[in-house]
Amino acid sequence: MANKIQELEQERTAFIAQFDAGQGIAAVEDQKAIAASALKNLQIPTRKWEEWKYTDLKALVKKEFSPAHESPFTDIQPYLIPNLESDVLVFINGRYREELSSISHNEESLIINDLRNIAGKGKEAFETYFGKAVSPDLDIFAAINTAYAGDGVFIGVPTGKTTAKPIQILHLADNKEQSSTMQHRNMFVVGRNGEAQVVESYHSLADSPTLRNQVTEIFVDANAGLEYVKIQLESGEASSIDRTLVHQARDSRFSIHTITLGGKLVRNNLDIKMDGVNISSELKGLYMLSGTQHVDNHTQVDHMNADGYSNELYKGILKDQSTGVFNGRIHVYQDAQKTNAFQSNNNVLLDDTANIYTKPQLEIYADDVKCSHGATLGSLDEEAMFYLQARGIKKDQARKMLVHSFVMEVADDISMDAVKDFIEEKIENRF
Repeated sequence: MANKIQELEQERTAFIAQFDAGQGIAAVEDQKAIAASALKNLQIPTRKWEEWKYTDLKALVKKEFSPAHESPFTDIQPYLIPNLESDVLVFINGRYREELSSISHNEESLIINDLRNIAGKGKEAFETYFGKAVSPDLDIFAAINTAYAGDGVFIGVPTGKTTAKPIQILHLADNKEQSSTMQHRNMFVVGRNGEAQVVESYHSLADSPTLRNQVTEIFVDANAGLEYVKIQLESGEASSIDRTLVHQARDSRFSIHTITLGGKLVRNNLDIKMDGVNISSELKGLYMLSGTQHVDNHTQVDHMNADGYSNELYKGILKDQSTGVFNGRIHVYQDAQKTNAFQSNNNVLLDDTANIYTKPQLEIYADDVKCSHGATLGSLDEEAMFYLQARGIKKDQARKMLVHSFVMEVADDISMDAVKDFIEEKIENRF
């Protein structure tokens, strides 16, 4: 028994060491030290933990990684979203590349800063908010990120300002020679009455294994709005642990689309705190999986005050031996009267060998609310397939048409047409 404990401790220590690249994001040294200290008491999750029951990290933890090196890669054009007029921030192997980025605004309307060398107007806000949404002892991955994140971006929208165009954050992993870890930290702060749109996408330039550990803290102030789209397109050897924490103030609006079309093992944690009255939150998710891909979406929505509205829709298409996990929880506090909260997870299995584990949950302590949750699992509509084929449409094309109509409901309300077209094209090419 003593040997087993010692072995696990050595494994834990070695795993943490793979993320410490030496230099990290600037400032907030006290917060980083607290997180590093908290790591001493945090363990790597196992399937015995309820929150990790269907996701086995054993093989990932035992694999040897090294912090990703700088890359000379420069040809980002194939990875940009076509026809999207946007500011562009480029990170390659987790490091900001200023010479490849293009930022056209002035700091009166938008503040963008690289966290490795943060300065100017964004520094004070960054230091004020850093670590406020994520507790240092939340879990081992969040603590590792807080202590050792290598780089990241701060986006600040001043009070009453609306960004002139979306902000595109492009992540490229260029690791042809080694198994690499990358750590990225985001912070988005939208001031009172402000509005912004952010699109973040992830791509692999090689098939070597990677492990990305990312944390994003988001603060949406009173009567402000943020539309956030996250598109995961990494290779079949790329794994990621992603945590997004959102804090919304009264009368604010937040929407997020999490589109997962790539990756080997992907864990998306999304936590939203609706801390004020009359708040609106939209959570949409899509995963299209094949081979032995494993994608695990965990969401938590906390309705803490009255007159809140949340609408959550996650859809999955799974084939081969792929596995999907959905665990969504809505918590309605006693003061959250007049809450409207809806949650749905719908899945289509294209093969009998694919797996889905779904667990929608409602926890309600207020008595004047409208809440619902549900999950479905099935195969493609055989009657619709027959109808299409009877009109001369080939079986493969008929299947694509039905898959398209099923999944595009998730992306239909994205306000940026270029982003919606980009996702639609990726979906068309997925199967």
